[in-house]
Amino acid sequence: MDKSKQIWYLYKTNEKQLVIDCFNILSEFYVHLGHKSEAEIVNNLNKIFLEDLTTRFSTMELEEVRFAIHKGIKETDPPIFVNVPTWNKFLRDYKKSEQYRRQNNRIEEYTLYKKRLETLGKQLQNREVIKIGEGNHKKYKFDC
Repeated sequence: MDKSKQIWYLYKTNEKQLVIDCFNILSEFYVHLGHKSEAEIVNNLNKIFLEDLTTRFSTMELEEVRFAIHKGIKETDPPIFVNVPTWNKFLRDYKKSEQYRRQNNRIEEYTLYKKRLETLGKQLQNREVIKIGEGNHKKYKFDC
């Protein structure tokens, strides 16, 4: 996982951009629910949202946060409101879900798979293959 995309790293390197990105996520949250957002309320919620992300969900990426909120909206029966308990529930559920675990395992499995292919390729380089059959013994050089 690329740590430069994680929330703690974004907070450390470019806090202003992180505030803007969090504001955009909250605005999308309002739009998806069809609620009318007021600037003052969204700004106050954005401060709390940023604090929650940096303290409780700092290892997640912003795209994961966006995905978790969209997934939570789709999977939760109405009424849904934009508030602290709602986004915390969506983010907690996403982190605990099997989908999150499988996603991480796939990344690890893929990395192991690539390493195995590289080592196998190194082992097979410069090997000779002998074709046996019909009395002709021909040698072929194996190139990767």
